[in-house]
Amino acid sequence: MAALRRKLAGRSGRHYWRSLEELADSDDFQRLLEEEFPRLAPLWEGRVSRRGLLGLMAASLALGGLTGCKPQPEERIAPYTRRPEDLLPGRARWYASTLPLDGYARGVLVKTFQGRPVKVEGNPEHPASLGATDSIAQAEILGLYDPDRSQTIRYQGTAGSDAAFLEQLQAQRRHWAAGERRLCLLTGSLTSPSQHALIERLKRLYPSTRWYRHEPLANGAARQGTRQLFGEPREARYRLDRARVILDLDADMLGSGPAKLVHARHAMGRRRPDREDALLNRLYSVESTPSITGASSDHRLPLAAAEVPALAAALAARLGVPGMADQAENSPVDPAWLDALAEDLRRAGAKAVVIPGDTQPAALHALAHAINHHLGAAGTSVEYSAPVAPAADGDLADLSRAMGEGRVDALLMLNVNPVYNAPAGLAFEERLARVPFSVHCGQYRDETGRAALWHLPAAHPLESWDDARAFDGTVSLMQPTIVPLFGGYTAQQVLAAFAGRYRADPRELVREHWRQALPGADFERHWHSALQQGWIDGTALPASLPTLRNTPPPPPPTDRDGLLLQWRADPALHDGHYANNGWLQELPRPLTQLTWDGAALISPALAEREGLSEGQRVRLTLAGRSLDTPVWIQPGQPARAITLFLGQGRRDAGRVGNGVGVNAYRLMPDHGAFAAGGVTLEVLGDRAALASTQQHHNMAGRDLLRETDLAHFQEEPGFAQPDRVEEPISLYPEWDYPDHAWGMSIDLNSCIGCNACITACQAENNIPIVGPEEVRRGREMHWIRVDRYYAGPLDDPSMHFQPVPCMHCEKAPCEYVCPVEATQHSSEGLNEMIYNRCVGTRYCSQNCPYKVRRFNWYHYTEATAELATPAAAHNPDVTVRSRGVMEKCTYCVQRINQAETDARNEDRPLEDGELRTACQQVCPSEAIEFGDLNDRHSAVSRAKASPLNYAMLEELNTRPRTTYLAGVRNPNPAIQALEAREAPA
Repeated sequence: MAALRRKLAGRSGRHYWRSLEELADSDDFQRLLEEEFPRLAPLWEGRVSRRGLLGLMAASLALGGLTGCKPQPEERIAPYTRRPEDLLPGRARWYASTLPLDGYARGVLVKTFQGRPVKVEGNPEHPASLGATDSIAQAEILGLYDPDRSQTIRYQGTAGSDAAFLEQLQAQRRHWAAGERRLCLLTGSLTSPSQHALIERLKRLYPSTRWYRHEPLANGAARQGTRQLFGEPREARYRLDRARVILDLDADMLGSGPAKLVHARHAMGRRRPDREDALLNRLYSVESTPSITGASSDHRLPLAAAEVPALAAALAARLGVPGMADQAENSPVDPAWLDALAEDLRRAGAKAVVIPGDTQPAALHALAHAINHHLGAAGTSVEYSAPVAPAADGDLADLSRAMGEGRVDALLMLNVNPVYNAPAGLAFEERLARVPFSVHCGQYRDETGRAALWHLPAAHPLESWDDARAFDGTVSLMQPTIVPLFGGYTAQQVLAAFAGRYRADPRELVREHWRQALPGADFERHWHSALQQGWIDGTALPASLPTLRNTPPPPPPTDRDGLLLQWRADPALHDGHYANNGWLQELPRPLTQLTWDGAALISPALAEREGLSEGQRVRLTLAGRSLDTPVWIQPGQPARAITLFLGQGRRDAGRVGNGVGVNAYRLMPDHGAFAAGGVTLEVLGDRAALASTQQHHNMAGRDLLRETDLAHFQEEPGFAQPDRVEEPISLYPEWDYPDHAWGMSIDLNSCIGCNACITACQAENNIPIVGPEEVRRGREMHWIRVDRYYAGPLDDPSMHFQPVPCMHCEKAPCEYVCPVEATQHSSEGLNEMIYNRCVGTRYCSQNCPYKVRRFNWYHYTEATAELATPAAAHNPDVTVRSRGVMEKCTYCVQRINQAETDARNEDRPLEDGELRTACQQVCPSEAIEFGDLNDRHSAVSRAKASPLNYAMLEELNTRPRTTYLAGVRNPNPAIQALEAREAPA
């Protein structure tokens, strides 16, 4: 075939076909066909005609594409001219499914157009999502169509085949069954009941099998802490809808963890003081790295990670927790601040809750649960159940040790990448090379896939049959929304193959497990009902109240001198699995506003001491290993703490993610801790140009973001309203809107700055990726941005978020300057863009005081562009824009039109809440209301009637349809008075 390609190189048109005819008549080519394709001999007799040659070439291409893929079961197909009766062209279909993260299930609804998934939404009835999602779930659509995904089986770096792999596997199985060799498994955090059952079957078949678990963002401290206190591992579930005082101990409960969407809904749902039944909670955050939880809290305390356990112990002593009396004077913070916190928790009693972070040691978890029990919160604001993820036989350190000792003869690695994210001291890549038979199954041929003997392509979650448990144990079902694009395997198929069942149907593997787990004549009815709703009823793990069997251990001694290095998950890329996702790479991180780049966070005090500025490169050295990285000066960062984000520095992620940032896993301690002292910092001479959006799209005006405390709001409820004697007049005519008048309200009390709305808008409206160079020029294309503001001292400022979409001004300044009338006002009050009229003058952008318009400087959406979104991921309801066109938020006009059409066809009025914009639907804290302003009873009308309602830059008299509810914090009066005394004059 190489000779054929050489002969045809550079030929085109009739010369190409003439070359094919000449080849068909040559004796050399006939011999080539007989050697390369002996099975296709019946296709020709003697010479190959031109028609036969073309048929042969088509067949050879098909075989070449299928040699590395699993064979598909035979099925009857019908031409699409006989389409199903319930499938209407242009109408979307929705499927309930599950997207796992760190092994835990998130219930979603997947929108498909004629068999093509284009959008993910939260399942409103699922206990882990409540209708919301995060940016990672939204970006799974782009990951599904990623052309860099693994597409073939690889053996020692070259193309392999299914048959060759099964042949080697059969030989290995005989040795395992005879006990001559040991099989080991390595997975992430595994909550899938069907996968766990298959692992148990492997252990029965091959008794020497060992199962290891590696979760790079969790070190097992939560489970160890409950074992220390209760004598057995338990899993905590926090009921923030019942809590009045919440203490977050470096947990970032709103931004991380399997229950973060539920926490955001319940915690922020009780921070709306303008409602008649308002009962505001109070949120304290003690954190080692600024987070969205700290930014949303009433009191935030920056503290190095190693000092948080000492604070918890001093707090426990003040509350009277047994065994902690001698820790009262060991507080790393002002004792008066801690006394006020303890009193607030004591008053709240059972309606208080303390939440420890997964990156903190086991001692802190035991302390936090002991405080909850002492307050009476156990059983009220915190519940306990058996662990959702079953325990493995060991962790990555145990596996690495066994590999180094030669006790691993075969290793199966399922959807993990330890060559990239294992601590460098474990020498995992070096030891993996000693394993005689290693198999990696993953969506990408990543660092581990390239180091393993065999690599198998894994199916994407949107292509798979599977199951997983949510944070409360509810079993959620995963069903495919598209045929596997690249012929990937599910984890069940691989495990079944290792047990001797080759080429198993993934659907039947899951069904067989639940047919045994749910016996009865009604299995089919139960199965289809579970598929329809997305989970299996009655599978949540029951809550119980564990008995305190031990007193919490004292916190480990802390060295309060020198620099401390901390590791945290990247808010967008997570542990690095999503590094090749352009939507997530270009998503501004909530506080730094960085995109496409990684940087070490340092405090303003440390920057001043070392003479550092943003982007300057430093060398961090810990335990003999060094890492060069730029720095980012982060207000609110603890003075001696340096934070590195995990998830970047990939070398085999794909074309988008390779070479972005630095690999912070290289400095992690071998024992899995997320903080370590003794790091040294050396200032280097060069500088990196970091792509941050913090200074982009600045607005000129006053009181852009309005906020006060609860006491002031109660005294002056209308503090956010302007002082007006009369309404300002306008030079432009007034218009009536007899049908609908669309508007939006954004509640700054509820917004947590998670940026999920940005990714949801990008997925819904086909917003292109522009890349780091264009971002540095201020040319990012996001239709909605989340501005971040600081107030107060640099070492401990208050932080605020404000989402800014198009305001859809009633008196829009952009409309009157467009020379071709490309931007107009609709009959329902929308400021619309007519793309095929736009000639790119950008007058509208210059005249927009809110800086919400975006211009296509280049062909960002062309298929030839390196970062272009695959066409299959585009929403067909939204036009794909090209170079020279201005674009902006449309209030998801395609959704408006669809909802109005449905209501009109069904001869009924459009109901309030029936229509939701993409940003509104994704929001975990329900901060956005959208609807008809002509309906006085609509949710958006009620929001705009609130005394907290105000318009941004209202002095310009643009009369925006998007307004805000001013923020109201609920500080502790005792701490507020203490901070006022300490504030400089």
